[in-house]
Amino acid sequence: MKSVFFCLCVGIPLACCSIATPTIGQGPSAQIPTYRSGLKSIAIPSPTSDLNEVGSDYRVLLEHLAPDTNRLIAGYVLADDAANLRGEVPKGASRYALVETLRRAEFAEVDATSFKQMSATLAQQYGTGQNNPQTDLKPLQDELNHKLKALGSANEVALDKPVQLGAFFTRPDAYCFGMISPISSGESSINMVTAVIVLRVQNRLLYAYVSARYAGDESVRWTRSTSEQWTDAILKANQ
Repeated sequence: MKSVFFCLCVGIPLACCSIATPTIGQGPSAQIPTYRSGLKSIAIPSPTSDLNEVGSDYRVLLEHLAPDTNRLIAGYVLADDAANLRGEVPKGASRYALVETLRRAEFAEVDATSFKQMSATLAQQYGTGQNNPQTDLKPLQDELNHKLKALGSANEVALDKPVQLGAFFTRPDAYCFGMISPISSGESSINMVTAVIVLRVQNRLLYAYVSARYAGDESVRWTRSTSEQWTDAILKANQ
């Protein structure tokens, strides 16, 4: 059975991604890998020193984490989890990060005014930390189980309503909020804390996710600080 990596892309009509082969950029970010999305070469550094991009050969094994509406640009896992992924060991990832783009909007030009309006909408829906009563997880759960079945997994995943953590941080070109998501499969269950980042990079819309198994306040602090530092690094690399 393929390694099962969990991610919750709860009800945002965002999520995104472009299956891309990294190239080496020019200029200030010459050593940072770039990924093609919406006719742009976007520089994306690793979120941390121990989370590494899986590469084009294995990125396909993470595609089940992206909704059908999105395309995966990059996926980052720990070294041990990468080995499990390559060796088809049935073990979930303890920490990982994803970058996606919305298929239908990959080539859309997003100016500063449009992004400001989008950030205001996100702040209203997710920024207060109050649960969104309109969130329906069943379509996402059914889609994820369908993808896992196609990968040869006999286990089904159940997604419970997440606990909203509110806004983590804001930038003129980024907005981030957090959540803790209960996930169960058979008799096993885990909680994942996820930072959902919406970015405007080179006038393109990207979505990034930083996830870790919930183990108290420390995992929330790690997710928050990692997502903020990564966001600043991505924005700086594409100035």
